[in-house]
Parts: sequence; structure tokens; C-alpha cells
Amino acid sequence: MPAGDVFRDQASKLGVRKCANLFAAMGQTVSHGAAYTVQAQTEGSAPDGHGVQGVVGMTYNTPGYSAQAAGIVMAAPVGEKCEGQLVRVAPFQRACRDVVALLPAGSTAAGNLSGVPLYNLGGDQGQAMLVSSGGACVVVTVARGAEVG
Repeated sequence: MPAGDVFRDQASKLGVRKCANLFAAMGQTVSHGAAYTVQAQTEGSAPDGHGVQGVVGMTYNTPGYSAQAAGIVMAAPVGEKCEGQLVRVAPFQRACRDVVALLPAGSTAAGNLSGVPLYNLGGDQGQAMLVSSGGACVVVTVARGAEVG
């Protein structure tokens, strides 16, 4: 089943209708290329009046990356539309200086946050922080989304 359908199904089971499409789109984005499981939750008494959140466990098995990762996807009503955010945490077993080359084409350095390098991802795909951990690099990706139309 495509990723969007799983996220949409979970939202539907919770009674979320208003932000289900954005939740599914954000879910597809955070889990792209991975085998995953998601668990969603929202305010049970008024699901369309509150945000829906999904926690995602992922396993990647690609030529460039084979490891586990985690994500969080959120979509919430804001006025008549919905806005969403995602966070993905992916550890790489290589130095951060080597991981920079794996960022999407067009990515640019955006400064440091207390010594943690921040990049604007090419293709308007959000931002990534590269956190050194010994000889490894933990990539924390963040992105926002909104309903259009």
C-alpha cells in the first residue's frame, strides 16, 4: 500500500477528515524510500478541531543508506486550511563532512546553531542539521507544509 494511504487510513480511523490529505502527504515525504510503521493519534473527542500526529519507525535499505530512522509528522487546522510539519532523524555511520555530499542538489549552508551545521535543502525540501556523534553523523531534517488551493 502506498505510504499516503497508510497515513490516510490511520487518520480516517481516528476520525480526522479536515487535515487527512496533508497528513498523508507529510507522511509520504518523511517515509520516502523506507519500509516503515506509523502510529497516529489526535484528540479523540474532536479530531477535526485538533492536530493529528504520527510517529514513524523506518528502515532504509538503499545503496546509499541502510539503517533505521525515525520521524514525526503533524498536521493541524489553522483557520480554514491545514498546516503541517515533519521531523526525520537518520543516523549515518560516517562523518558529517562526508554526509554533506549526500544532501539534495542545490543544498546550501545556512549557518550554525550552537556549533551544529544547518543546511537549506535543495528543491525547497526543508532544512537539515548535521549532528556529530563520535565518528557518526545524525541528520535531523525538518520541513513544513500547507494545504494549497
